[in-house]
Amino acid sequence: LNLAMLSALQGRRTLLFDLDPQGAATWMLDGGLPQTHAGAHKTDMKRMLKGKDLDARLFDTSYKNLTLWPNGPEHADLSLELAEMKHSTERLARLLERLEGQFDEVVLDCPPGLGLVADNVFEATHDVLVPLIPAPLSLRAALQVRDALAARPKAPRMSAFLSMVDRRRGLHRQFVEEHGAELPELLPEWIPASSEIERQTVSRVPVTYSQPRSDAAQAYYRLWRALHVPLAD
Repeated sequence: LNLAMLSALQGRRTLLFDLDPQGAATWMLDGGLPQTHAGAHKTDMKRMLKGKDLDARLFDTSYKNLTLWPNGPEHADLSLELAEMKHSTERLARLLERLEGQFDEVVLDCPPGLGLVADNVFEATHDVLVPLIPAPLSLRAALQVRDALAARPKAPRMSAFLSMVDRRRGLHRQFVEEHGAELPELLPEWIPASSEIERQTVSRVPVTYSQPRSDAAQAYYRLWRALHVPLAD
C-alpha cells in the first residue's frame, strides 16, 4: 500500500490491485472511495478475469493518481475460479494487457503462499517483491518463492526486504547479519517496527501520505527508490 502511494505521489498513474481475500489494502482505502462504489468488490470476479466490464472494477481513490482494484473475503476461492478457466495461469497477465496504457505502474498486493494465484502473478509481473520478518520461517517462505521462480523458464526479477525490524532485539540484528548471503535478493533497505505504521491502521491513511517526514515513511521511500532506480536504468 505504501509503495503504491509513493508511486502515486511521484505523479505516476498507479493501480493498486488487491489480490488478497483479506482485503487489507481495500479496507485501508475504503474511506477514500465514493459511496456509490460501496460493495464494488462483490462484482463477478470470473467475468473480470475474462476481461469483461473491467472499468466497473476500477475505482479512483481520494488520493491523486491512485486507483484501486478492490477485493474481499467473498473472493477467497479465487484459485478455484482460476482453475475452472482455460489458460488458468495466464488470466491475470491477459487482464493487465487490457489495461495497458491506462497506468504507469501496477502494484499487485498478493496473499502469502504459492499456488495458482501466485502462478498468475509470476506470469504477469516484471518484478516480485517479497516481504519477510526477521525470523527463520519467514526466510524459509522467501526461499520457497525463489525456488518457484527459478523453476520457471521465464521468471520476473525477485527482490526481498525485511519488515517489522527492531534493531534493539538481538535476534533481529543476528538475522540481518547472518542471512544476507543466504538470500542475496535481500535489499539493504528495511522497514522498522514503528508505532507510526501501527497507527495508520487506525487512521486508515498510509503513513507515506499522512507523515511523509517520519522515519517509517522515509524507510518506505528508500525501499521505493531501491526498486525504481534499476527500473529507470
